[in-house]
Amino acid sequence: MTFYLGLTGGIATGKSTASRILKDLGCQVIDSDLIAHQQAKVGQVSWQRILEEFGPDFFNEDKSLNRKKLGQYVFANPKALAKLSEITQGEVLKEVQKQMKDSQASVCVIDVPLLFEAGWQDYFDAVLLIVAPEEVELDRLMKRDSLSQAEAKRRMQAQLPLGEKRLLASYVLENTGTIEELRDKLSNLLKTIA
Repeated sequence: MTFYLGLTGGIATGKSTASRILKDLGCQVIDSDLIAHQQAKVGQVSWQRILEEFGPDFFNEDKSLNRKKLGQYVFANPKALAKLSEITQGEVLKEVQKQMKDSQASVCVIDVPLLFEAGWQDYFDAVLLIVAPEEVELDRLMKRDSLSQAEAKRRMQAQLPLGEKRLLASYVLENTGTIEELRDKLSNLLKTIA
């Protein structure tokens, strides 16, 4: 029987690194961001709905979605962010649930950046939250996405605070050390659930 583990974290806390490590440790990983990207390709349902809602200004000449421009807009406009989430989440959830149903793995990890914000926690047997101190998160985000401090803070504030996420999570792992330390923590966690 498959154990379904939701994986989430604050922005730039190391969730993607944790996802890669869990895959290396033998888990199946379903990446909701990858699914969302596929569904926002030219002509797909989400692409069409984003075009209808936000207009052609957020698309490139080849009709592909200009993610950077759309991201800057929605993270500065909470109502627009909520609308974008509404457009994409339903279609992504359908595909996630299909892949979960088809899973043959003993542990299936579902990587969902905004898991609690979307209210998806009840779809999984447990939820793992990857956290880091706010100043570390801010520094990583600014470097990773070449953002100003103000832009990075806006993106962090668009998410549920980590304190609230901690209360909702089944497991919380601090990611303040090396990748090897994170690997050890994840390996130990898998021993308790697999």
